[in-house]
Amino acid sequence: MGTEIWLSDPEMAYVEWQRAEATGADRRAFSEQSIIQHSSMFSRFNRYLIAHRSSVATFGADHIDRFFADLDGGCKSGTSTRLRYLKLIDRLARHLIAQGLRTDNPTGELLLKERWPEKEPMPAFLNSSDEARLRSTCAARPFDSFKNLRNTAIVALLLGSGLTAAELRTLVTDDLDVSSSRVSVFVKKHGPRIARRVPVDAFAADVLRLYLDARTKMPCQGKWLFVATASGGPMKTDRLGVYVRSALRKADLSASDESPRLLRNTFCRRHLAEGKSNEQVSGLLGLTSHRTVTRLRETLSDVDEIGGTAAALRQ
Repeated sequence: MGTEIWLSDPEMAYVEWQRAEATGADRRAFSEQSIIQHSSMFSRFNRYLIAHRSSVATFGADHIDRFFADLDGGCKSGTSTRLRYLKLIDRLARHLIAQGLRTDNPTGELLLKERWPEKEPMPAFLNSSDEARLRSTCAARPFDSFKNLRNTAIVALLLGSGLTAAELRTLVTDDLDVSSSRVSVFVKKHGPRIARRVPVDAFAADVLRLYLDARTKMPCQGKWLFVATASGGPMKTDRLGVYVRSALRKADLSASDESPRLLRNTFCRRHLAEGKSNEQVSGLLGLTSHRTVTRLRETLSDVDEIGGTAAALRQ
């Protein structure tokens, strides 16, 4: 593989490198699932570089630090996610140095400060009573502006479907189906996450119907379901975090992680508490691995809590 492709199409170059040459610490070729996961992680990093006028040949330690900050709390120091990204970027930089496309590896000092965590931190989620308070802010009602309706619908859909921020940003109006009594949303394949149609929990249905009606009456040409501007521009990930935090404050709540991930974890944990299997909930989340679901199931170790959670959410 020539070096030019790293500058013209780095994501394609990365996939080809993973399949043809790259190996892990044990010098063994990566599995197909690992290649899919690595490619998704690299694509996210590469998109960040492009958005900040950099490239695989020019990024520095400052770009890596800001990339982690941009992930909205998901790559805090001491987490395995941060270390996995650092190791991926380290392997990339060493390869590009060998190819003559770089002269330095900016991950050196960053890696020295990191250690694999002895235990992953507990995923952030809302318990049943706190979730009920947040859900009360998602009720359909007269809204004083389209923006307030949009922001409420965003929080309702995140909490009622378990979508990631990236998945929600790429939805188009046709993906949300409100034609039947059970509202559902079609989620396109995103990285390693599978394409799927997710039934939206009933509490979010009315406000989503109200929002979709208002959205389809807008004169803008864009097809994005959630638009940031009157001209139809797509939402940005950092704004979704702002709307989640605003909804939490409105419900007089706070959490250690106030990103869309908090609502995804809460959705996951609720469906586990209601009796769904790891496989069923992983399918709703678009996950091929049960790792995330297993970690959240561990928070439901108390039988009384499981029963109480399910009962509270049926009310």
